[in-house]
Amino acid sequence: LFLFLFFFFLFFYLFFFIGISVMAQPTHWADIQEKAFTRWVNNHLEERGRSIVDFKNDWRDGLNLIHLLEIITFPKTIPKYNKHPRIPIQKSENLNIALDFLKNEGIKLVNIGAEDIEKGSVKLTLGLIWTIIYHYQICKGLSGDDLDFAKAKNSLLEWVRSKIPEYDIQNFKKDWNDGRALCALNNAIKDGSCSNHRDLDTNNGIGNCAKGISLGEDNFGIKPILSPDEMNNARVDEKSMMAYISEYRHAVPQEEEIHPSRLSRAYGQGLIEGTSGKVAPFTVQIPDGCELPLEVKVIGPSNSSLPPTITKNADGTYDCSYNPQTPGDYEIHVTLGGKHIPGSVFKVNVLAEISLGGEGKIIVFFSTTSSTAKGRRDVFDLQTLLEKKEVHKRPDFEPWIPVDILDRDDREAVFEKAGTRNLPIVYVDDKYIGDYDTILAYEEQGKLNDLLNYRR
Repeated sequence: LFLFLFFFFLFFYLFFFIGISVMAQPTHWADIQEKAFTRWVNNHLEERGRSIVDFKNDWRDGLNLIHLLEIITFPKTIPKYNKHPRIPIQKSENLNIALDFLKNEGIKLVNIGAEDIEKGSVKLTLGLIWTIIYHYQICKGLSGDDLDFAKAKNSLLEWVRSKIPEYDIQNFKKDWNDGRALCALNNAIKDGSCSNHRDLDTNNGIGNCAKGISLGEDNFGIKPILSPDEMNNARVDEKSMMAYISEYRHAVPQEEEIHPSRLSRAYGQGLIEGTSGKVAPFTVQIPDGCELPLEVKVIGPSNSSLPPTITKNADGTYDCSYNPQTPGDYEIHVTLGGKHIPGSVFKVNVLAEISLGGEGKIIVFFSTTSSTAKGRRDVFDLQTLLEKKEVHKRPDFEPWIPVDILDRDDREAVFEKAGTRNLPIVYVDDKYIGDYDTILAYEEQGKLNDLLNYRR
């Protein structure tokens, strides 16, 4: 009995007290960096109604990266890319277009390629985003040798020390943990905004960090990329802190109080593109505690007005949507207290039907795992028929695409657009032509050559 009790209490001690201690350890710096970089990206993408929700997967088609680069290098544009990538080669091409754009900007990319982003490498994608932040924000106004990381970091530190010399800031980690330095920096740029920063309780680090972040937002419109608890964390990420503090180097005190609309954002597919007859959803976030009225107006073709649906959630966000019935150009007006939020008015193109990004292409979808003899035979016979017409030699022919390798949403889009799940499926110029039986019937009727734009 004695031994039983001894081991019982030993087991309890190890799993409870030591377990609790382990769970209470600070968040790893990489977790903080992923959250901070996601917020930094979203603070820019809000201009176009876009948002990164899943850092691992939301870069894979190249669209968010292309839009981010266009926003931060405005008025430069990336004119030619696939706006509706559904198949791997389209996504890979978009990513390579974005990476080539960066290379043409004189930015050296190390150990990162389109395939790394496609595979969802969080570590390498974070490295890419840091390269973008570093080049376009940290090094803004610097040139030549100053672009070296150590020199750029020291330049930012020297600027901070020139503003708040009494704190003798030596790093972008622990020296910011108690929040007083951030409050002092706000006060240095806008005199009187936090004149009691020296008297703040160092034991209330999270509260002090929250105060400093709020001051930056209210006085300069600097949207936070770190939460108070992350900034107070002993393992706060250095690069995230540099990205945030560098915003203050170009901060200008606002003559008027910053309106809550400027601190709001909206994102979702309904602000990017729509499809006729399908609900177009999006989300609106406003500052905590804001009581100003949110208004959404949807203006369609011929200046027609559509009634939106607006539902307030428990967390203070709003789920919004509209249901466009006519293809064409739409305007989505989102205002808070009568003032437009960032990105509003959103310009949205509503398509007549889903696009698979196959405009100007012949694309055949098939399955590598067909369980029926007919399914396997149809693939063989269709391939024979198309090769007889030498379609496979044409530059507008995409290699056969196995639906098995597509993401679920993309695979379902292929079936939805076709109105059938019968494989193989043929699309010409992004229009559904048919399955093998339909294609064979067109051939027998003498219509297939015209559908394929084929001339002997």
